Amino acid sequence: MLQIENLTITHQTDLQDLIKDLNLVVNPGQKLAIIGEEGTGKSSLIKSFVNPNLLERYAHLEGKITNQFHLIGYLPQHLEKKQLKMSVTDFLYKDLNYDRFNFNLFYRYAEHFGLDLDRFEHQNQNIASLSGGEKLKVQLIKLLATDPDLLILDEPSSDLDLDTIQWLETFIKKTEKTVLFISHDENLLAQAATSILHLELLKKRNTPRATFFQGSYENYKLERQTRFERQLQLANKEREEHAKKMDKHNRIHQSVEHTLRNTHDSTAGRLLAKRMKVVLGQEKRLVKERENFTEIPQDMDAIHLFFSTIQTLPAGKVILNLEDKTLDTGQIIHLQIRGQDKLVITGKNGIGKSRLLREILEILRSRESLSVGYMPQEYEEEFDPKDTALSFLTQRASEEKARSLLASLQFTRQEVQHNVQNLSGGQKAKLFLARMVLESNNVLILDEPTRHFSPTSQPLIRQLVVDYPGTIISVSHDRHFINEVCTKIYQLDSQHLSLLEDKAK
Repeated sequence: MLQIENLTITHQTDLQDLIKDLNLVVNPGQKLAIIGEEGTGKSSLIKSFVNPNLLERYAHLEGKITNQFHLIGYLPQHLEKKQLKMSVTDFLYKDLNYDRFNFNLFYRYAEHFGLDLDRFEHQNQNIASLSGGEKLKVQLIKLLATDPDLLILDEPSSDLDLDTIQWLETFIKKTEKTVLFISHDENLLAQAATSILHLELLKKRNTPRATFFQGSYENYKLERQTRFERQLQLANKEREEHAKKMDKHNRIHQSVEHTLRNTHDSTAGRLLAKRMKVVLGQEKRLVKERENFTEIPQDMDAIHLFFSTIQTLPAGKVILNLEDKTLDTGQIIHLQIRGQDKLVITGKNGIGKSRLLREILEILRSRESLSVGYMPQEYEEEFDPKDTALSFLTQRASEEKARSLLASLQFTRQEVQHNVQNLSGGQKAKLFLARMVLESNNVLILDEPTRHFSPTSQPLIRQLVVDYPGTIISVSHDRHFINEVCTKIYQLDSQHLSLLEDKAK
């Protein structure tokens, strides 16, 4: 059992409470999913379970954590710089606890994930050279081979290919281990979670709220929507009734005041003065009543962003035609893209999808007739380390417009001045979307665009892209994104690019 009592986590820089007085019990066999927008303290929370010292650089922790599990297996969201410099072989085998390490499990998982351990050893590859999915798989096989009884996983599916994501869903669902995981993957949540912890920052991201729900993710969504609508209905009703009371009160107040001002009878004047005293007392009660209104529920997931000034391309216009294009990874590519295509490229980790996307980007950016927006998988490719959220956008718009756009994306006044390196993954992704809106791009090249958005805001992102009138060229393993947004689905393998489905036909 893992028991959390009155846990508060406070950011040291701006003294912002990320978690406030959290009480939680994680029981053996439980599959607890932690969800929420980026920057709400999800990773900080699970780090406090693993080792509170992991927070000491940036956050202060108060409260009590009692862990009765024997061994925690922790998969972080990002590897440390020193780990990225290690060879794959050193990362896997150095400093092993051989008493707990199960080599049978290790090789079984490696084979299942399609990891060629001999290749890593012979080529002396370092961790940094691997694709995002390969990095995750290498960490997973080492972690699972230690056979922990509590698994704590920070976004375990974010870079995995579809086959491995489906394996992970089944593993979490069927394992007898206790699993605590952060995820933005709606399918993984729906398939694997038995309980939900939803972290939010409300009232302009100043007030933390943690909601625990015992049950499936789908049931939580329904319960949350019902609760939101019920609270909104009650809040609106209270305000409407109060407005009627105030209107009636104001009429009485004006009538008594008018009569009092015009009366010349001292007796009537005294009576009216007493009446006015009663009226003013009623006014105080009505003002006090306002303080007890049911709070209008806030939707932290709201994203008010629209592509409204796009110069669309004709549906029949060919914007890219690759014939016998050979990639560095050896595949021969045949690909034609037209003006209204919304296509996705799928494939196994490390097969070269992002590399193909960058090849396409380089070609299309050279075309003067096109305005191309790009969201890379590794956001730092496009950021200047000196940029703040605001300065990143003011390169393309006035400060007033940039601030307005950032506010519509739930950035606080403080966050717009934060260095981009200190922003969460979801906030960085929002900056790229905002830049695309400001630039009125008619072609978007998106590498895993939804992976850092919370599951409750992803439907809004998908709708934004569905409504986008231009061309979309993407790489994604997000099944909802593929099914709802993309009209052409391609698969890249070790030899070529194949069209799996054309929904327009």
